[in-house]
Amino acid sequence: MKYLKLFEKFEDWNTLSDEDLKSARELHEIGVVSDQEWKGLLKLMKCQQLILDYTGVGGLDLADCPLLKSLPAGLEVGGNLNLNWCYGLESLPDGLTVSNTLSLYGCTGLESLPAGLIVGGDLYLNGCTGLKSLPADLVVDGDLMLYASAITSLGELPQGLRVGGRILR
Repeated sequence: MKYLKLFEKFEDWNTLSDEDLKSARELHEIGVVSDQEWKGLLKLMKCQQLILDYTGVGGLDLADCPLLKSLPAGLEVGGNLNLNWCYGLESLPDGLTVSNTLSLYGCTGLESLPAGLIVGGDLYLNGCTGLKSLPADLVVDGDLMLYASAITSLGELPQGLRVGGRILR
């Protein structure tokens, strides 16, 4: 039942299938897929499984998964969400809620944050060089970290931005 609910909840989220992995393994065995690419695919499968198995309690550590492009809609994290060094991350789902810290250090593929994003702790955007905007309804209960590399392409901060702690640039 748990898996059925998760499947229904994440039905629009495209994951790497067992068949895809089998095909990649065959290509790896004949040298078409490099060792580095193969390791990246295995890491992606591991991260996807962590998401599918996640119950919403505690933190979710998906760091250093450069092939991860998105997270499923409806994801709520009851602790920290670590997405550091997920270079390929292009988007986060609208309405994402993270009860504690959201760390996006080095997510260079991320251009914007989703509408309705609520972070119960700190939000780390260090090294998010592709970030072009922040949503007007962004809520951060802790500190908002926008160190120099994160704001090189970011313009003005939105009027409706709510930060409970400090904004560090």
